[in-house]
Amino acid sequence: MLETSLQPHREYLMANMPGQKMFLALKVRPQAEAGAARPQLAVAFVVDTSGSMREVVTEPTHRTGQNVRIDGKEYEVVRGAKSKMDLVVEALQNLLNSRELQPSDRLALIKFDDYAGVVQPFTDAANKAKLIAAAEQLTQFSGGTHMGAGMLEGMKQLHRESGSRRMLLLTDGQAFDEPLVEQAAQQLAEAHIPVTAIGVGDDWNDDLLTEITDRTQGKPFHIVPDTQNPLPPSLRATELPQAILGELENAANEVITNIALAVKTVKDVTLDRVTRVYPTQSEVDLKATPHPLGNAVKGDWTVFILEFTLPARPASRIRLAQMGLTYEVPGKGYRGEVPPRDIVVEFTTDETLTAKIDPQVMQWVQQRNIEMLVKQATQEARTDPAKAAKTLELARNMTIKLGNTAMTRALDQAVGELKSSKTISIGTAKTIKIGAKTQVLKQEPEVAPGGSDLPSDEEIRKMTGA
Repeated sequence: MLETSLQPHREYLMANMPGQKMFLALKVRPQAEAGAARPQLAVAFVVDTSGSMREVVTEPTHRTGQNVRIDGKEYEVVRGAKSKMDLVVEALQNLLNSRELQPSDRLALIKFDDYAGVVQPFTDAANKAKLIAAAEQLTQFSGGTHMGAGMLEGMKQLHRESGSRRMLLLTDGQAFDEPLVEQAAQQLAEAHIPVTAIGVGDDWNDDLLTEITDRTQGKPFHIVPDTQNPLPPSLRATELPQAILGELENAANEVITNIALAVKTVKDVTLDRVTRVYPTQSEVDLKATPHPLGNAVKGDWTVFILEFTLPARPASRIRLAQMGLTYEVPGKGYRGEVPPRDIVVEFTTDETLTAKIDPQVMQWVQQRNIEMLVKQATQEARTDPAKAAKTLELARNMTIKLGNTAMTRALDQAVGELKSSKTISIGTAKTIKIGAKTQVLKQEPEVAPGGSDLPSDEEIRKMTGA
């Protein structure tokens, strides 16, 4: 029920040369039988109910001139505007009234502030009134941001469920209990439960949330108050309800789940890295065996790049590794496998043959590299703005060649800030870091005619010192 494709970036490699890289594009796509079997969803909403969630993030129609103090912070009292929490409640109400949910889908609602608690245990979506009433209770809580406790409580609830399981985590602040967050993320990864992590505003820890989504093969979002006019991929606060609805639609389309990759290399060949590069980007945990690749949506390929380092070999055709996949089709209660396949390349002394590369594979590789450059530049900006600008210019040029206009615009803003103020604002840094993971394009050979002109990994290392 799972179609697969393998394509190396080179069919021929130079003989007698140690340390060469080989990039292998692994593409997986549900077949028609699996695509027709929509899974039952079990989604735990884990929501930050700290005092800062009362902050207004849409334009008010009337200002009262009055303030209210909650958890030691002053908030303006306005009319006709919505707070972060208002939008969360609205999103849950819209979801329950949408056609995306089936009556047998199951939802749970967990809150966290100073304490974590179950507002509503897993309940069938058919029981709409009970779930809407639970969502409206979220406004009654306040306190700190003990996100790890909330995630662990959500994990307890999910552990009892079957079907396609997912956690939707929403926060607007720094977690007070990061060790618990890491513990919960590990448990979720081991249980093959992806996390959609939504950070609202500028105060949340983007490195922590993207670590959660990487480890669980989930997806991060950045939500910005409407007054800030954010650039994509950041979303306006009023777009939050639609974003949550879209994530549930995507979950329903993930008809293949728990894809796991087993790779056995021959002597001196190493698998250095596995990255999902489409439809969103995340790193795969190589410490976990078999390697967890996450889920696949129907009607499209999910693409991974495997990066190998090769030893010197004489001119000959050689098997480098063997790989196999296992997966589940929750809508059919089926567990399947893709029989092991050999990865074979030819070493040659003919330089004209080794010069030929697959442009589509290299486009995927360079799209992966944009995230590395963005992450490096945000770190460099703290101590060396000129170097950070140079690194971002390299990333920007790659987005232009790949046709990724949304990321080009976001990087333009970051470069402009570096040149004018010698720093990157917190909001812009979050935008480009999240964008590097979520603003990825489906690469075809004709998409970027200059794809073969993109810099190699070695050239990027030389240019950036990475």
